[in-house]
Amino acid sequence: MLHPSLRSRYLFRKTDATVPSLGLAQSFWALSQREISLAQSLEEACADGFEYFEVGLREDRLAETAGLLKAFPLKLIAQGWATAAGEARVFLERAAELGAVAINFHLGHAYLTADEAALMVDDVYRMADAYQLPLLLETHRGRVTQDLFRTAELLRLRPDTVVTLDLSHYLVAGESLGGSEDHFRTNISPLLSRTGLIHGRISNGQSIQVAADDAFAFTDVLESLWQEAMELWLADAPADAVFVFEPELGPPPYAYTERSGSEIFSRTEETRVITELARRAWSAACAKHQPLHQVSHS
Repeated sequence: MLHPSLRSRYLFRKTDATVPSLGLAQSFWALSQREISLAQSLEEACADGFEYFEVGLREDRLAETAGLLKAFPLKLIAQGWATAAGEARVFLERAAELGAVAINFHLGHAYLTADEAALMVDDVYRMADAYQLPLLLETHRGRVTQDLFRTAELLRLRPDTVVTLDLSHYLVAGESLGGSEDHFRTNISPLLSRTGLIHGRISNGQSIQVAADDAFAFTDVLESLWQEAMELWLADAPADAVFVFEPELGPPPYAYTERSGSEIFSRTEETRVITELARRAWSAACAKHQPLHQVSHS
């Protein structure tokens, strides 16, 4: 039987906290190939209040990750990839060895039925239970979460699944709202209520990652959905719970470039923009819950 905390949305906690809070995470992958070094990026992130560091635990990153965790006061969120359930074990082992507080999986592939996907989710949760690692399922193309419709179907079968919400994938997979805003809203609802972590980037429905001020960007839509997920999370949040937001702006080919190879905008600067959007969404969500309990705007 699975430990109940493994399927809780409140998997991130802050010891001795008295109010729910917003936590910020940086990504090893997203900090690569920037105009400043990984170490400098992490120094700036820590100075700005970031507390978490998500790392895809490929073998060639393990030693560097261990060194960075010693150098910076960051909690590890592990990331893994498994097209079949058995492939998850090595990432769970590495996550446990490095002291991760949770693990975020890219699970399965795009050609699984909903029933097959549900059984795979069960298998990986059972493995995570053995390592006492809270598990999140990332909403990502090319996985069991290939598009919004099939992910909503999966959550109907396994409603206690916890997701890492990256809405940009669904805007691209659906070419914006999938042809029907009503259907989009209906199908996004179960995901928002099961979100434990948000990967923040901005899409325009055609490109996975654009600047927030792009004329065709869905910036307002995404910010409003982030806020809604935060509101739903706050409704039952324990006092020591942390809602984690991660501005995840990846290197090329996620980041578009000129022919010269230069990226069309600074991911370092755009990360600051997205972080402020997240803080604004959190403040708005907290304002709606202020009568229930005080909440931290950190």
